[in-house]
Amino acid sequence: MNATIFENKWNIPEHSTLDRQDYLKFLEASYDLMHQYPQYFSSSDGMEVLELAHLLPQVPETVLAIYIGINDAVCNKGLVTPFLPRHSHNNVFVFDPQVYSGVDDVPNGTIDAKQVVSGFAPPNQSWDTTWTYVMINDQSRGYESLWKEKGYIDMIPAKFEDFTVLSDTSNSKVCIFIDPEAFNHPVNKGRGYLKKAIQKGEKHVNEFRIPEALSGETEGLSPVILERGEKLFVARVDFQPCDHCWSNLHADNKQWAVVNENSAVPLNLVVAKPPVPEPYRGKLIPPAGSADSTTDWFLRGTSLLRTPIKQGHING
Repeated sequence: MNATIFENKWNIPEHSTLDRQDYLKFLEASYDLMHQYPQYFSSSDGMEVLELAHLLPQVPETVLAIYIGINDAVCNKGLVTPFLPRHSHNNVFVFDPQVYSGVDDVPNGTIDAKQVVSGFAPPNQSWDTTWTYVMINDQSRGYESLWKEKGYIDMIPAKFEDFTVLSDTSNSKVCIFIDPEAFNHPVNKGRGYLKKAIQKGEKHVNEFRIPEALSGETEGLSPVILERGEKLFVARVDFQPCDHCWSNLHADNKQWAVVNENSAVPLNLVVAKPPVPEPYRGKLIPPAGSADSTTDWFLRGTSLLRTPIKQGHING
């Protein structure tokens, strides 16, 4: 597809390490790879349906192509990226700014989400931008206690994700790094192949390259190498943030890997949270399944560029 089709839609940052041709080449390669799998494109879909992002423009390996199939109560994505930077999905608690004004004035054990989430945005227009949005940064602070705090309005639950490696690993190896607490989740405990995947990760982790600019990105995380069709659930049983990232940078790789992501907010947490107080009840529209600009906390914080290089057919 000719690059001029996207000419007026691209938003390339001035400090990017890649140029338009680099982005187009990556987009074409990602489209060709995803086209092998029937869950992504119809016969009439072209590259225009893909979203193109560059999370850390100074690090070329963090370019990212995304196919979004649906973004509602459940979100489905196809992802292609050489290196996915470390991040987690954090529950966000919303407070009346007359009670907690934000920045340093937040409930004990929390941090102002606007200070740590690059490009922070409420999930939709029914959520007031002047409200105070916080995340737990002290794991001794339970979410139930925040529900009882004065000024509490509502909570935006963070999604759980399920990754599936779709690519033939003889052509493209990918190593996922994850909070070891994820292995205690019943979903992962029920996947017998994960024991071998963890062993492979420990044995071969040094074969995967971490970009020099992202030194320390995988510290404290457990490496996991999945075979084609195997899955890894990105969640903790205590609903705390589950840090993860991945490297698709391996000397033997012939192409990039395609990783599928299914995500949804945990229903048991949504059901457990208290009713929205008056006068907000009935006015707040629940967040879509992928409230990324509200709940995603990256290790590199405000260095992240959340504005897409090119928007896809569904807003991610």
